Amino acid sequence: MQKKLLAAAVLSAFSGVAAAQSANVTLYGTLLGDFQVAESKSADGSIAGNSSARAPGTYLASPANQNARTRMNPAGSNFGIRGTEDLGNGVQAWFQLELSATLGAPSGTAAGQNHGNAPTYRNSAVGLRSNTWGSISVGGWDTPFNVAGYSTMNANGRSGNATVGLLSNTLGALGALGAGGAYSAQNESAWCTVDVGVSALSCLNAGTNFDRRQKGLLQWWSPNWSGFEARVAYAATQFGDAVTATNRAAGSIKPNIWDLSLAYNNGPLAIGYAFSRQNDLLAYAAAATNVAGGIATGTGTGAWQITGAGATAVSGSRGTGHRLGGKYAFPLSGGSSIGIGAMYERLDWKLDYAGTNLGDLTELKKTGWRIQGNFTAGNHFFGLEYARSNELKGNIVSTAPGLRSFDGSGTRTNAWMASYNYAFSKRTSLTAYFVSINNGNNSLNSGITFAGLATAAGADPRYYGVNLRHTF
Repeated sequence: MQKKLLAAAVLSAFSGVAAAQSANVTLYGTLLGDFQVAESKSADGSIAGNSSARAPGTYLASPANQNARTRMNPAGSNFGIRGTEDLGNGVQAWFQLELSATLGAPSGTAAGQNHGNAPTYRNSAVGLRSNTWGSISVGGWDTPFNVAGYSTMNANGRSGNATVGLLSNTLGALGALGAGGAYSAQNESAWCTVDVGVSALSCLNAGTNFDRRQKGLLQWWSPNWSGFEARVAYAATQFGDAVTATNRAAGSIKPNIWDLSLAYNNGPLAIGYAFSRQNDLLAYAAAATNVAGGIATGTGTGAWQITGAGATAVSGSRGTGHRLGGKYAFPLSGGSSIGIGAMYERLDWKLDYAGTNLGDLTELKKTGWRIQGNFTAGNHFFGLEYARSNELKGNIVSTAPGLRSFDGSGTRTNAWMASYNYAFSKRTSLTAYFVSINNGNNSLNSGITFAGLATAAGADPRYYGVNLRHTF
Protein backbone atom coordinates (compact mmCIF):
# COMPACT_ATOMS: atom_id res chain seq x y z
CA MET A 1 0.00 0.00 0.00
CA GLN A 2 2.84 2.41 0.87
CA LYS A 3 4.53 1.77 -2.48
CA LYS A 4 1.30 2.54 -4.33
CA LEU A 5 0.85 5.80 -2.41
CA LEU A 6 4.45 6.78 -3.12
CA ALA A 7 4.08 6.00 -6.81
CA ALA A 8 0.90 8.06 -6.98
CA ALA A 9 2.70 10.98 -5.35
CA VAL A 10 5.57 10.77 -7.85
CA LEU A 11 3.20 10.60 -10.79
CA SER A 12 1.08 13.49 -9.54
CA ALA A 13 4.16 15.67 -9.39
CA PHE A 14 4.48 15.28 -13.16
CA SER A 15 0.91 14.84 -14.27
CA GLY A 16 -2.22 14.84 -12.21
CA VAL A 17 -4.15 13.47 -15.17
CA ALA A 18 -1.81 10.47 -15.50
CA ALA A 19 -2.12 9.71 -11.80
CA ALA A 20 -5.91 9.87 -11.95
CA GLN A 21 -6.09 7.54 -14.95
CA SER A 22 -3.78 4.85 -13.49
CA ALA A 23 -5.81 2.53 -11.30
CA ASN A 24 -2.91 0.38 -10.05
CA VAL A 25 0.59 1.84 -10.20
CA THR A 26 3.59 0.67 -8.18
CA LEU A 27 7.04 2.19 -7.72
CA TYR A 28 9.75 -0.45 -7.19
CA GLY A 29 13.49 -0.83 -7.33
CA THR A 30 16.70 -2.55 -6.26
CA LEU A 31 19.72 -0.94 -4.61
CA LEU A 32 22.92 -2.99 -4.72
CA GLY A 33 26.08 -1.69 -3.07
CA ASP A 34 28.95 -3.93 -4.15
CA PHE A 35 32.51 -3.53 -2.79
CA GLN A 36 35.02 -5.65 -4.69
CA VAL A 37 38.69 -6.59 -4.97
CA ALA A 38 39.65 -7.51 -8.55
CA GLU A 39 42.87 -8.72 -10.15
CA SER A 40 44.00 -10.39 -13.37
CA LYS A 41 47.32 -12.23 -13.58
CA SER A 42 49.21 -14.99 -15.42
CA ALA A 43 49.08 -13.37 -18.88
CA ASP A 44 52.12 -14.51 -20.87
CA GLY A 45 52.87 -13.13 -24.32
CA SER A 46 55.48 -15.79 -25.02
CA ILE A 47 53.05 -18.64 -24.52
CA ALA A 48 52.29 -18.68 -28.25
CA GLY A 49 55.64 -20.36 -28.69
CA ASN A 50 54.20 -23.48 -27.07
CA SER A 51 52.47 -24.28 -30.37
CA SER A 52 54.56 -25.64 -33.19
CA ALA A 53 52.29 -23.89 -35.72
CA ARG A 54 53.08 -20.38 -34.46
CA ALA A 55 56.11 -18.23 -33.94
CA PRO A 56 56.99 -17.25 -30.35
CA GLY A 57 55.61 -13.89 -29.21
CA THR A 58 52.94 -13.58 -31.89
CA TYR A 59 50.05 -13.05 -29.44
CA LEU A 60 50.86 -10.23 -27.04
CA ALA A 61 54.35 -8.75 -26.92
CA SER A 62 53.59 -6.94 -23.64
CA PRO A 63 50.99 -8.85 -21.60
CA ALA A 64 49.04 -6.74 -19.11
CA ASN A 65 48.82 -8.34 -15.67
CA GLN A 66 46.60 -6.35 -13.33
CA ASN A 67 47.45 -6.32 -9.62
CA ALA A 68 44.70 -6.42 -7.02
CA ARG A 69 42.76 -3.20 -6.60
CA THR A 70 39.60 -2.26 -4.70
CA ARG A 71 36.64 -0.84 -6.54
CA MET A 72 32.88 -0.48 -6.41
CA ASN A 73 31.08 -2.46 -9.05
CA PRO A 74 28.31 -0.05 -10.12
CA ALA A 75 26.00 -2.60 -11.77
CA GLY A 76 22.84 -4.16 -10.40
CA SER A 77 20.70 -1.26 -9.14
CA ASN A 78 17.48 -0.11 -10.79
CA PHE A 79 14.18 1.61 -10.23
CA GLY A 80 10.92 1.51 -12.13
CA ILE A 81 7.19 2.03 -12.32
CA ARG A 82 4.70 -0.67 -13.29
CA GLY A 83 0.93 -0.70 -13.45
CA THR A 84 -2.23 -2.37 -14.73
CA GLU A 85 -5.70 -1.39 -15.88
CA ASP A 86 -8.67 -3.77 -15.96
CA LEU A 87 -10.34 -3.71 -19.38
CA GLY A 88 -13.10 -6.20 -18.67
CA ASN A 89 -13.71 -9.80 -19.80
CA GLY A 90 -10.62 -10.93 -17.88
CA VAL A 91 -8.24 -8.70 -19.89
CA GLN A 92 -5.72 -6.26 -18.42
CA ALA A 93 -3.51 -3.61 -19.94
CA TRP A 94 -0.09 -3.50 -18.28
CA PHE A 95 3.09 -1.49 -18.51
CA GLN A 96 6.56 -1.37 -17.00
CA LEU A 97 9.18 1.37 -17.29
CA GLU A 98 12.49 0.45 -15.67
CA LEU A 99 15.80 2.33 -15.56
CA SER A 100 19.25 1.40 -14.30
CA ALA A 101 20.71 3.20 -11.30
CA THR A 102 24.29 3.61 -10.13
CA LEU A 103 25.67 3.55 -6.61
CA GLY A 104 29.18 4.47 -5.55
CA ALA A 105 31.71 4.97 -8.33
CA PRO A 106 30.21 5.35 -11.82
CA SER A 107 32.70 4.90 -14.63
CA GLY A 108 31.08 6.92 -17.37
CA THR A 109 33.06 8.18 -20.36
CA ALA A 110 32.47 10.69 -23.12
CA ALA A 111 31.03 7.86 -25.19
CA GLY A 112 28.66 6.85 -22.41
CA GLN A 113 30.17 3.40 -22.03
CA ASN A 114 30.44 1.12 -19.03
CA HIS A 115 27.69 2.10 -16.60
CA GLY A 116 27.88 5.85 -17.01
CA ASN A 117 26.08 8.44 -14.92
CA ALA A 118 22.98 8.64 -17.11
CA PRO A 119 20.34 5.95 -16.46
CA THR A 120 19.78 3.43 -19.22
CA TYR A 121 16.59 1.57 -19.97
CA ARG A 122 16.11 -1.94 -18.61
CA ASN A 123 13.02 -4.14 -19.12
CA SER A 124 10.34 -1.73 -20.32
CA ALA A 125 7.22 -2.58 -22.31
CA VAL A 126 3.47 -2.16 -22.70
CA GLY A 127 1.09 -5.04 -23.29
CA LEU A 128 -2.18 -6.90 -22.79
CA ARG A 129 -2.69 -10.08 -20.75
CA SER A 130 -5.32 -12.62 -19.89
CA ASN A 131 -5.47 -15.81 -17.86
CA THR A 132 -6.88 -17.49 -20.98
CA TRP A 133 -4.40 -16.64 -23.73
CA GLY A 134 -1.42 -15.22 -21.83
CA SER A 135 0.38 -11.93 -22.47
CA ILE A 136 1.52 -9.97 -25.52
CA SER A 137 3.87 -7.00 -25.26
CA VAL A 138 6.17 -4.75 -27.23
CA GLY A 139 9.22 -2.89 -25.90
CA GLY A 140 12.77 -3.52 -24.75
CA TRP A 141 13.08 -6.73 -22.74
CA ASP A 142 15.33 -9.67 -21.91
CA THR A 143 14.91 -12.27 -24.66
CA PRO A 144 13.47 -15.70 -23.75
CA PHE A 145 16.92 -17.22 -24.37
CA ASN A 146 18.45 -14.85 -21.82
CA VAL A 147 15.68 -15.34 -19.24
CA ALA A 148 16.03 -19.12 -19.42
CA GLY A 149 19.72 -18.88 -18.54
CA TYR A 150 19.30 -16.90 -15.31
CA SER A 151 15.84 -18.12 -14.24
CA THR A 152 14.73 -21.67 -15.05
CA MET A 153 18.27 -23.06 -15.30
CA ASN A 154 19.91 -21.14 -12.44
CA ALA A 155 20.04 -22.97 -9.11
CA ASN A 156 22.15 -20.28 -7.40
CA GLY A 157 19.70 -17.42 -7.61
CA ARG A 158 20.74 -15.93 -4.25
CA SER A 159 24.38 -15.44 -5.22
CA GLY A 160 24.03 -11.67 -5.64
CA ASN A 161 26.16 -9.75 -8.12
CA ALA A 162 28.73 -12.52 -8.71
CA THR A 163 27.18 -14.07 -11.80
CA VAL A 164 29.58 -16.12 -13.90
CA GLY A 165 29.20 -15.01 -17.53
CA LEU A 166 31.05 -17.58 -19.62
CA LEU A 167 28.77 -19.49 -21.90
CA SER A 168 26.85 -17.00 -24.00
CA ASN A 169 29.23 -14.10 -23.80
CA THR A 170 30.04 -12.17 -26.95
CA LEU A 171 32.06 -13.68 -29.75
CA GLY A 172 35.08 -11.58 -28.84
CA ALA A 173 35.01 -12.52 -25.18
CA LEU A 174 34.86 -16.20 -26.09
CA GLY A 175 38.55 -16.09 -26.88
CA ALA A 176 41.31 -14.87 -29.13
CA LEU A 177 39.96 -15.28 -32.63
CA GLY A 178 42.48 -17.37 -34.50
CA ALA A 179 46.19 -18.10 -34.52
CA GLY A 180 48.63 -15.26 -34.10
CA GLY A 181 46.36 -12.47 -32.90
CA ALA A 182 44.51 -12.07 -29.65
CA TYR A 183 41.14 -10.40 -30.01
CA SER A 184 41.06 -6.92 -28.48
CA ALA A 185 38.95 -3.79 -28.45
CA GLN A 186 41.51 -2.20 -30.74
CA ASN A 187 40.99 -4.92 -33.35
CA GLU A 188 37.25 -4.45 -33.07
CA SER A 189 37.29 -0.68 -33.46
CA ALA A 190 39.26 -1.07 -36.68
CA TRP A 191 36.25 -2.49 -38.48
CA CYS A 192 33.13 -1.71 -36.41
CA THR A 193 31.82 1.84 -36.71
CA VAL A 194 29.08 3.91 -35.18
CA ASP A 195 27.14 3.49 -38.43
CA VAL A 196 25.84 0.26 -36.91
CA GLY A 197 24.00 2.36 -34.35
CA VAL A 198 26.34 1.62 -31.44
CA SER A 199 29.89 2.59 -30.50
CA ALA A 200 32.82 0.87 -32.17
CA LEU A 201 33.60 -0.97 -28.94
CA SER A 202 30.04 -2.37 -28.81
CA CYS A 203 29.63 -3.31 -32.45
CA LEU A 204 30.85 -6.89 -32.30
CA ASN A 205 28.94 -7.37 -29.06
CA ALA A 206 25.72 -6.25 -30.77
CA GLY A 207 26.33 -8.61 -33.68
CA THR A 208 27.08 -11.78 -31.73
CA ASN A 209 25.66 -11.65 -28.20
CA PHE A 210 22.93 -14.17 -27.30
CA ASP A 211 22.28 -12.87 -23.77
CA ARG A 212 20.37 -9.81 -24.92
CA ARG A 213 18.08 -7.16 -23.56
CA GLN A 214 16.62 -6.45 -26.98
CA LYS A 215 14.96 -3.26 -28.22
CA GLY A 216 11.81 -3.49 -30.32
CA LEU A 217 10.93 -6.95 -28.97
CA LEU A 218 7.47 -8.35 -29.72
CA GLN A 219 6.66 -11.14 -27.25
CA TRP A 220 3.99 -13.68 -26.35
CA TRP A 221 4.07 -15.36 -22.95
CA SER A 222 1.75 -18.30 -22.42
CA PRO A 223 -0.42 -18.78 -19.35
CA ASN A 224 0.83 -21.23 -16.74
CA TRP A 225 -0.52 -24.63 -17.75
CA SER A 226 0.00 -26.74 -14.60
CA GLY A 227 3.62 -25.65 -14.43
CA PHE A 228 4.31 -25.47 -18.19
CA GLU A 229 5.11 -22.10 -19.76
CA ALA A 230 6.28 -20.92 -23.16
CA ARG A 231 7.70 -17.66 -24.54
CA VAL A 232 8.07 -16.59 -28.16
CA ALA A 233 9.75 -13.35 -29.26
CA TYR A 234 10.68 -11.55 -32.47
CA ALA A 235 12.74 -8.42 -33.05
CA ALA A 236 13.86 -6.57 -36.14
CA THR A 237 17.06 -5.31 -34.56
CA GLN A 238 17.81 -1.63 -34.19
CA PHE A 239 21.06 -1.61 -36.15
CA GLY A 240 19.80 0.76 -38.82
CA ASP A 241 18.62 0.54 -42.41
CA ALA A 242 19.72 -2.09 -44.90
CA VAL A 243 23.35 -2.03 -45.94
CA THR A 244 23.78 -0.16 -49.22
CA ALA A 245 24.86 -1.89 -52.41
CA THR A 246 28.24 -0.15 -52.35
CA ASN A 247 29.16 -2.01 -49.16
CA ARG A 248 28.15 -5.52 -50.14
CA ALA A 249 27.91 -7.24 -53.48
CA ALA A 250 24.30 -8.45 -53.69
CA GLY A 251 21.27 -9.48 -51.70
CA SER A 252 19.71 -7.80 -48.69
CA ILE A 253 21.02 -7.96 -45.12
CA LYS A 254 18.08 -7.66 -42.72
CA PRO A 255 19.02 -8.31 -39.08
CA ASN A 256 16.31 -10.00 -37.00
CA ILE A 257 15.99 -12.34 -34.05
CA TRP A 258 13.61 -15.20 -33.22
CA ASP A 259 13.58 -16.63 -29.68
CA LEU A 260 11.67 -19.50 -28.07
CA SER A 261 11.72 -20.97 -24.58
CA LEU A 262 9.81 -23.86 -23.01
CA ALA A 263 9.87 -24.41 -19.25
CA TYR A 264 8.32 -26.56 -16.55
CA ASN A 265 8.34 -25.15 -13.01
CA ASN A 266 6.54 -27.08 -10.32
CA GLY A 267 7.61 -27.06 -6.69
CA PRO A 268 11.24 -28.17 -6.30
CA LEU A 269 11.71 -29.03 -10.00
CA ALA A 270 12.38 -26.71 -12.94
CA ILE A 271 13.57 -27.76 -16.40
CA GLY A 272 13.75 -25.81 -19.63
CA TYR A 273 14.92 -25.47 -23.20
CA ALA A 274 15.65 -22.24 -25.08
CA PHE A 275 16.39 -21.58 -28.75
CA SER A 276 17.58 -18.40 -30.47
CA ARG A 277 18.03 -17.66 -34.18
CA GLN A 278 19.89 -14.48 -35.13
CA ASN A 279 19.66 -13.72 -38.84
CA ASP A 280 22.25 -11.38 -40.41
CA LEU A 281 23.44 -9.81 -37.15
CA LEU A 282 27.09 -10.73 -37.61
CA ALA A 283 26.90 -10.02 -41.36
CA TYR A 284 25.53 -6.54 -40.72
CA ALA A 285 28.23 -5.76 -38.15
CA ALA A 286 30.93 -6.76 -40.64
CA ALA A 287 29.32 -5.02 -43.61
CA ALA A 288 28.41 -1.74 -41.93
CA THR A 289 28.82 1.51 -43.83
CA ASN A 290 32.39 2.82 -44.07
CA VAL A 291 33.93 -0.48 -43.01
CA ALA A 292 36.69 -1.05 -45.51
CA GLY A 293 37.57 -4.67 -44.98
CA GLY A 294 35.41 -6.35 -42.35
CA ILE A 295 37.39 -8.19 -39.69
CA ALA A 296 40.75 -9.89 -40.04
CA THR A 297 42.53 -11.72 -37.25
CA GLY A 298 45.66 -13.75 -36.80
CA THR A 299 48.64 -14.55 -38.96
CA GLY A 300 50.04 -17.63 -40.60
CA THR A 301 48.13 -20.84 -41.23
CA GLY A 302 45.27 -20.06 -38.86
CA ALA A 303 44.48 -16.50 -39.99
CA TRP A 304 40.93 -15.75 -41.08
CA GLN A 305 38.66 -12.82 -41.88
CA ILE A 306 35.09 -11.69 -42.51
CA THR A 307 35.21 -9.63 -45.71
CA GLY A 308 32.86 -6.71 -45.13
CA ALA A 309 33.04 -4.72 -48.36
CA GLY A 310 33.50 -5.17 -52.08
CA ALA A 311 32.22 -7.51 -54.76
CA THR A 312 32.90 -10.66 -52.72
CA ALA A 313 31.77 -9.37 -49.31
CA VAL A 314 29.66 -11.13 -46.69
CA SER A 315 26.04 -11.42 -47.82
CA GLY A 316 24.37 -13.04 -44.82
CA SER A 317 24.82 -14.82 -41.50
CA ARG A 318 22.90 -17.11 -39.16
CA GLY A 319 23.59 -17.37 -35.46
CA THR A 320 21.94 -20.26 -33.60
CA GLY A 321 21.85 -20.87 -29.86
CA HIS A 322 20.55 -23.82 -27.83
CA ARG A 323 20.23 -24.04 -24.06
CA LEU A 324 19.08 -27.03 -22.03
CA GLY A 325 19.07 -27.30 -18.26
CA GLY A 326 17.21 -27.38 -14.99
CA LYS A 327 17.39 -27.49 -11.22
CA TYR A 328 15.98 -29.45 -8.30
CA ALA A 329 15.75 -28.73 -4.57
CA PHE A 330 15.87 -31.66 -2.13
CA PRO A 331 14.00 -30.78 1.09
CA LEU A 332 15.66 -31.56 4.43
CA SER A 333 14.38 -31.54 7.98
CA GLY A 334 13.89 -28.21 9.69
CA GLY A 335 13.08 -26.39 6.46
CA SER A 336 16.61 -26.72 5.02
CA SER A 337 17.28 -27.87 1.46
CA ILE A 338 20.01 -28.91 -0.94
CA GLY A 339 19.72 -27.61 -4.52
CA ILE A 340 21.46 -28.78 -7.67
CA GLY A 341 21.39 -27.39 -11.20
CA ALA A 342 23.03 -27.79 -14.60
CA MET A 343 22.97 -26.13 -18.01
CA TYR A 344 24.44 -26.97 -21.41
CA GLU A 345 24.77 -24.46 -24.22
CA ARG A 346 25.77 -24.60 -27.89
CA LEU A 347 26.33 -21.55 -30.10
CA ASP A 348 26.94 -21.61 -33.85
CA TRP A 349 27.52 -18.89 -36.46
CA LYS A 350 27.43 -19.50 -40.23
CA LEU A 351 28.32 -16.90 -42.88
CA ASP A 352 27.64 -16.58 -46.62
CA TYR A 353 29.60 -14.51 -49.15
CA ALA A 354 28.88 -13.07 -52.56
CA GLY A 355 32.21 -14.47 -53.77
CA THR A 356 35.16 -16.53 -52.59
CA ASN A 357 37.98 -15.10 -50.51
CA LEU A 358 40.82 -17.18 -49.15
CA GLY A 359 40.52 -17.19 -45.37
CA ASP A 360 36.89 -16.06 -45.07
CA LEU A 361 35.24 -17.49 -41.96
CA THR A 362 32.32 -19.74 -42.92
CA GLU A 363 31.42 -21.26 -39.54
CA LEU A 364 32.26 -20.80 -35.87
CA LYS A 365 31.09 -23.02 -32.98
CA LYS A 366 31.24 -22.77 -29.22
CA THR A 367 29.91 -25.05 -26.47
CA GLY A 368 29.90 -24.73 -22.71
CA TRP A 369 28.25 -26.05 -19.56
CA ARG A 370 27.90 -25.39 -15.87
CA ILE A 371 26.94 -27.29 -12.71
CA GLN A 372 25.69 -25.72 -9.49
CA GLY A 373 24.96 -26.71 -5.93
CA ASN A 374 23.63 -24.91 -2.88
CA PHE A 375 22.62 -25.46 0.72
CA THR A 376 19.90 -23.38 2.38
CA ALA A 377 19.24 -23.33 6.14
CA GLY A 378 16.90 -20.63 7.36
CA ASN A 379 18.37 -17.25 6.45
CA HIS A 380 21.68 -18.78 5.34
CA PHE A 381 22.53 -19.74 1.75
CA PHE A 382 25.78 -21.34 0.52
CA GLY A 383 26.36 -21.66 -3.25
CA LEU A 384 29.05 -23.30 -5.39
CA GLU A 385 29.32 -23.23 -9.20
CA TYR A 386 31.68 -24.56 -11.83
CA ALA A 387 31.46 -23.48 -15.47
CA ARG A 388 33.46 -24.44 -18.54
CA SER A 389 33.60 -22.78 -21.95
CA ASN A 390 35.14 -25.12 -24.52
CA GLU A 391 37.53 -24.23 -27.33
CA LEU A 392 36.30 -22.44 -30.43
CA LYS A 393 35.90 -24.58 -33.53
CA GLY A 394 35.41 -23.26 -37.04
CA ASN A 395 35.88 -23.48 -40.79
CA ILE A 396 37.43 -21.06 -43.26
CA VAL A 397 37.66 -20.86 -47.06
CA SER A 398 40.91 -22.60 -47.95
CA THR A 399 42.50 -23.86 -51.17
CA ALA A 400 45.02 -25.84 -49.17
CA PRO A 401 43.26 -27.42 -46.16
CA GLY A 402 46.41 -29.18 -45.06
CA LEU A 403 48.27 -25.90 -44.72
CA ARG A 404 45.50 -23.49 -43.77
CA SER A 405 42.66 -24.17 -41.32
CA PHE A 406 40.84 -22.51 -38.45
CA ASP A 407 42.83 -22.67 -35.20
CA GLY A 408 40.88 -22.29 -31.95
CA SER A 409 43.47 -23.82 -29.67
CA GLY A 410 43.87 -22.25 -26.26
CA THR A 411 40.40 -20.68 -26.18
CA ARG A 412 39.03 -22.80 -23.33
CA THR A 413 37.97 -21.18 -20.02
CA ASN A 414 37.17 -22.67 -16.61
CA ALA A 415 35.51 -20.83 -13.74
CA TRP A 416 34.65 -21.38 -10.08
CA MET A 417 32.28 -19.30 -7.98
CA ALA A 418 31.58 -19.63 -4.25
CA SER A 419 29.07 -17.45 -2.43
CA TYR A 420 27.40 -16.98 0.93
CA ASN A 421 24.14 -15.06 1.33
CA TYR A 422 22.36 -14.02 4.51
CA ALA A 423 18.76 -12.82 4.22
CA PHE A 424 17.91 -10.25 6.89
CA SER A 425 14.39 -10.13 5.45
CA LYS A 426 12.57 -10.79 2.18
CA ARG A 427 13.87 -7.45 0.87
CA THR A 428 17.36 -7.09 2.39
CA SER A 429 20.32 -9.46 2.13
CA LEU A 430 24.12 -9.54 2.41
CA THR A 431 26.32 -11.57 0.03
CA ALA A 432 30.02 -12.47 0.07
CA TYR A 433 31.49 -14.11 -3.04
CA PHE A 434 34.65 -15.30 -4.77
CA VAL A 435 35.05 -15.87 -8.52
CA SER A 436 38.13 -17.50 -10.05
CA ILE A 437 38.71 -17.66 -13.83
CA ASN A 438 41.29 -19.80 -15.61
CA ASN A 439 41.68 -18.73 -19.24
CA GLY A 440 43.49 -20.71 -21.91
CA ASN A 441 46.50 -19.00 -23.46
CA ASN A 442 44.32 -17.54 -26.25
CA SER A 443 41.19 -16.83 -24.19
CA LEU A 444 40.28 -13.53 -22.54
CA ASN A 445 37.04 -14.07 -20.65
CA SER A 446 36.49 -11.44 -17.97
CA GLY A 447 34.46 -14.06 -16.12
CA ILE A 448 31.60 -12.07 -14.57
CA THR A 449 28.53 -10.69 -16.25
CA PHE A 450 28.68 -7.11 -14.95
CA ALA A 451 31.71 -4.82 -15.25
CA GLY A 452 34.30 -7.57 -15.61
CA LEU A 453 37.96 -6.70 -16.05
CA ALA A 454 39.30 -6.19 -19.57
CA THR A 455 41.83 -9.04 -19.56
CA ALA A 456 44.80 -9.89 -21.72
CA ALA A 457 44.87 -13.26 -23.50
CA GLY A 458 45.73 -15.99 -21.02
CA ALA A 459 45.21 -13.82 -17.95
CA ASP A 460 43.20 -15.24 -15.04
CA PRO A 461 40.84 -12.74 -13.36
CA ARG A 462 39.85 -13.08 -9.70
CA TYR A 463 37.08 -11.26 -7.86
CA TYR A 464 36.42 -11.07 -4.10
CA GLY A 465 33.43 -9.09 -3.03
CA VAL A 466 30.66 -8.30 -0.60
CA ASN A 467 27.40 -6.57 -1.39
CA LEU A 468 24.29 -5.37 0.35
CA ARG A 469 21.04 -5.67 -1.60
CA HIS A 470 17.74 -3.99 -0.77
CA THR A 471 14.53 -4.07 -2.80
CA PHE A 472 11.50 -1.82 -2.41
